[in-house]
Parts: sequence; structure tokens; C-alpha cells
Amino acid sequence: MEWEKAARGTDGRPFPWGDEIEPENANFYSSQDPFEKIVGGMGDTTPVGFYNGKTYDGYETIDWPSPFGLYDMAGNVWQWTGDVYEYQHDRYMRGGSKMEYEYNLRVWTRNNTTPVYHSPNVGFRCVREAQD
Repeated sequence: MEWEKAARGTDGRPFPWGDEIEPENANFYSSQDPFEKIVGGMGDTTPVGFYNGKTYDGYETIDWPSPFGLYDMAGNVWQWTGDVYEYQHDRYMRGGSKMEYEYNLRVWTRNNTTPVYHSPNVGFRCVREAQD
């Protein structure tokens, strides 16, 4: 639940930045971002912080962090969380990836797999306790 609150805030929005998704918000399947060149069937991941409102080689991104100021909470790579899938020893991943359609980038979407699973479209986010 911590990941979802960090991504969504407290207002029930489906995406970290609001109610709708545009290709300039995140790296997802067919978003047409500059890194979506087909390389062996998969596009590249975007650099951390790419979707920050800047323009890169003519591609304009939107600066819409989550309510808590976090970027890259949707798309690019699934993010491992510490949540345990209740029916197996699997772990949850959140946020969707560059290989997913837009609906899988909604903040409530989860995926699960074994903790030893690895893929170019799976990553993790370092976190720390909030500072007052």
C-alpha cells in the first residue's frame, strides 16, 4: 500500500499525475517516445527523470509528478515492492512497464512473480523514510 499511496496520493486518481494518460507522461507500449526503437522486439527504457517537462530532440514531455513529488511511478519498468502475494511466495510489482498498454499503468494495477524473476522491464525503486 505504501507504493500506491506514494504514486496516487490520497485523491483516488488512476495515474500518478491525474486522470488521463498521454504519451508524454510515461514510457509504455506504443507511446512513441524516442526510446521506443525496436531493438530485438523491445524498445529501450527511458532514463530516470526523463518525463519532467523538458523537450529532448523535439520530443516534449509533461512535468506532472505524483502528489508527493515523485517521478517515474508509471511505465518504463515494473517496480518490485515488498508486498507478498497471499497465495504463493511471489512478490508484487507495480507501475507497469514499457511493454504494457496504458491501462496497466494505473496505480492500482499489480503483477506478481517469484522473487528470482528478472527482465529488462523489471526494476526497483530505492526509498527512505519521509523527513518532517
